[in-house]
Amino acid sequence: MKNKITLTAIIAVLLISSLLFWIQPKASKADNPRLITKVEYMLAESKPTQITLQSEGILMPKVESQLIPEVSGKVIALGENFYPGKFFELGELLFKIDPIDYEDRLKKAELGLAQAELIFLEQTALSEQALLDWQKLDLGNPNDLVLRKPQLKQAEKNLASAQANLELASRELSKTRFTAPYSGYLLNRSIDLGTVVNGSMSGPVALAYASGDGEVRLSLNEREKELLKAQDVGRNKVRLVHASTNSLLAEGFIDRVEASLNPKNRLFYSVALVENAFPEKDSGPNPQLSRGQYLKAEIDGIILEAAFTVPNVALHRLNTVYVINSENLLVEKQVSVVQSNSHHTIISHGLNPDDRIVISPIAFYVKGMEVEPIKAE
Repeated sequence: MKNKITLTAIIAVLLISSLLFWIQPKASKADNPRLITKVEYMLAESKPTQITLQSEGILMPKVESQLIPEVSGKVIALGENFYPGKFFELGELLFKIDPIDYEDRLKKAELGLAQAELIFLEQTALSEQALLDWQKLDLGNPNDLVLRKPQLKQAEKNLASAQANLELASRELSKTRFTAPYSGYLLNRSIDLGTVVNGSMSGPVALAYASGDGEVRLSLNEREKELLKAQDVGRNKVRLVHASTNSLLAEGFIDRVEASLNPKNRLFYSVALVENAFPEKDSGPNPQLSRGQYLKAEIDGIILEAAFTVPNVALHRLNTVYVINSENLLVEKQVSVVQSNSHHTIISHGLNPDDRIVISPIAFYVKGMEVEPIKAE
């Protein structure tokens, strides 16, 4: 009996399993669509390209001087424009030193010259008389001592020394009036009425700069110096823009490239000349430019006969771009970068005209991945 129950149970389990197998739902075969990334591209265009270098510097006058008096004495007068910020003309009186000592020296030098002239004339007359007396005696050729030539030569040297002393005394007297060496502006001064100056030993008494041209020292690395094409200095135009607003303030040109490398930062320096950066008083001050002003500079470098300009987003790993081939697959190209700035990159080699360059970000690049190209507007 027990065997019959076991056999019946086994048969029942098999029947139920078969029934479940036949009535279970059939799984439908799901399609696995292939995802294709959409990318924007631009066509590579080869054309002559002007290299523009970026730099910055401080605008300074071309001529700036420390004013040092050459004579000593008390300051007894100040020029009307000898005040910081004021404009003065070439030759204008800036300050005057008490001239009494130098007037006395001049009078003594005049007296010394008069005495030297008298002695010279006396020795000249004595020499001529000695020659006449010797000729009357008919004693042959006279020597130098007979003709008093040593005495005459000494008198001549004394006369020349007296003339030099007079010129020196006159020059020192004239230097008691300190006049402007150029037309320009006074920055500061350290003397006033009653100040006693000790000539050149007292050091600078004022600082001034000349009106007219200004200069900006612009740093360049070694590669940028090559792109500047230094052998054509004078043809490189410079545009100076405001450091904050980027508005154009002035234009100039590279006047020279300094011959030495700065040992501290390993940079070269080019000097941009800005004509009439500091106008004279009659022209009115330039409202846009000031001494010591920080400026950004755009310098025209060499012109490449054929180069490609691409946005920075197209460049990967410093020297790689992605290009879409004829089968809409991505391929990498190694390129030679000439210059890169905050906006674009200039490439000299590695691309062909009409290459489709990817300019949209790609999160994950797989070699030979298929993409859907979209031409950028």
